[in-house]
Amino acid sequence: MENAPQFLFVETFCYLRRSGKLKLQFVSLDMEGRNEDLYTITHYPDRQIHSSHWTVSAGLVCLSTDCRIYLCNPAIHQLRELPNCSPSAIPRYEHFGFGYLHSKKEYKVVRFFYIGPPCTLPVDVVLTQLRCEVFTLNSGGILNSRWKEIAEQPPYHPIFPGVLVMYWLAKDKVVYYGQPRDMSFEFENEKFISISCPSAFVDFQGLDLMDLKGTVCLPDYANFLKSSILDLWILKDKVSCRWAKEYSINLGIRFNPEELGCFYSSWNEEIIFRQQLGVMMVVFFYDIKTKCFRQVERHGKGPYHIYWKTLFSLGS
Repeated sequence: MENAPQFLFVETFCYLRRSGKLKLQFVSLDMEGRNEDLYTITHYPDRQIHSSHWTVSAGLVCLSTDCRIYLCNPAIHQLRELPNCSPSAIPRYEHFGFGYLHSKKEYKVVRFFYIGPPCTLPVDVVLTQLRCEVFTLNSGGILNSRWKEIAEQPPYHPIFPGVLVMYWLAKDKVVYYGQPRDMSFEFENEKFISISCPSAFVDFQGLDLMDLKGTVCLPDYANFLKSSILDLWILKDKVSCRWAKEYSINLGIRFNPEELGCFYSSWNEEIIFRQQLGVMMVVFFYDIKTKCFRQVERHGKGPYHIYWKTLFSLGS
């Protein structure tokens, strides 16, 4: 099966208007701008799945609703629900990370949730109520895997899906934003590491982690809005919290900073970002070595992730 990188979009359409029934569709866009309908589902168990949070790693898609988590392999038309996870005291304040550990050839789903009385208000939650559990998927399939709660308490509240399986942008409080923080989870010893952000980052404006060539990167989107220069900070050592500003890219010559989406994805040596022009989405690639641009276009809008096909089976 072809294993070239593509963009993956998850879309929903009303296929029976009077009944309001929806179909879930996985559509890929290759680097030449060609679309492919990978997988269409008209009957799925959770009606919230059409508005769920989702992320992609090594060919699998992880979708999260208020009370369930699903894995999907669009290439071989498989959608499976993970076993029941621990109930959270605060629905919709759950966060997860999903990725592939090449060293162990395993997929990992990391989920953060809160313990306490049901329907606790977010303003009443404290950090001591935060817990974490991990689901490991290998060749044995979903039916042979279970959630494992981690004994150590996370140091911060995560606010976005993680990158590289084990890194999260985080904050001190559930509801209010404070000083930006990062945290890492070590799968070998099941320990968390607190990581301070570079001093240049004082708030959460446009802030998100990015995987750049297998390393953790923080694009300075706030500075880009002010100066048209995109600074990329690379995490050199998570124990000593050492960051280095390795790239400063002047994009103002070609683009209006207000019209570009956040820089949250990359492929090899290229930074990927997008611009919405009416009904057309233009995806730009900037090669940080050659300093050259290329682009592909797609009719429509919505989030996307880098994707490539895999034959990995989720089991029966």
